[in-house]
Amino acid sequence: MSKFNKIILTIAFVVFIIAVGIFILDIYEDLMYNTYPTETNIKIIEEVKPSYSYLKSITVYITGSIPSETLEDGTIKLGSSWIGTGSIIKIDKNYTYILTNAHVAGSKKESVVLFVDNGLQKIEAEIVAFHRNTDVIDLAVIKVKGKLKNKQAVKGFSIAYPQDKLYLVGNHLGRKYIYGEGVFAGYQDIYDIVQIPVLFGNSGSAVCNKDGELAGVIFAINGVGFFDVDCAHGISIPGLSIQLFLQKLGLL
Repeated sequence: MSKFNKIILTIAFVVFIIAVGIFILDIYEDLMYNTYPTETNIKIIEEVKPSYSYLKSITVYITGSIPSETLEDGTIKLGSSWIGTGSIIKIDKNYTYILTNAHVAGSKKESVVLFVDNGLQKIEAEIVAFHRNTDVIDLAVIKVKGKLKNKQAVKGFSIAYPQDKLYLVGNHLGRKYIYGEGVFAGYQDIYDIVQIPVLFGNSGSAVCNKDGELAGVIFAINGVGFFDVDCAHGISIPGLSIQLFLQKLGLL
């Protein structure tokens, strides 16, 4: 065999080895592609939570006041006013029923006037009932005639547990429909602690789970004493207490 032929055979052999290597590498890459996630086969699991529009649709803005009055001796007893939040729990052909805190509904004081926003209007509300012990379970139900604009009742009621994701919309410092989300953080006595920023005006806000069910009602800011306030956590009335209260009223 001539020297030239040997060179040709050597080159052909090298080309053959390279071709076999490329073929094997292609098979290996195909196997790896089918084995490990890629941009085409990764499944993104979206977080399930109630929409802002839904939370807003079950939430109402409440204003309360006690007017000033002139006493028999001529002195004037000054009135007071406040704001709060409520959630719609039932709508029938005559009324819309709203769950809120007892202190938002006036805490059984006389001459209380309550209004619920309805778009550009304010509708005067009637008190249906307070919890029998408002010092322990700060709940009340009020009602307004007819159906409120762009509003609906909550989808249902539930009980929350630590680490559950929770959501709310409330009237934070009088700013309407402020969104918040967080988790069930723990317990304080008979109440729930929720890791959601709340401040004055959030009283009565419905705390909802991922399915939009009412699992609590905000009634206080976490803290000890007037100046020791943790604004990152709220205190919520548990879902079970709420359900028992509404069952006794025939609203659940």
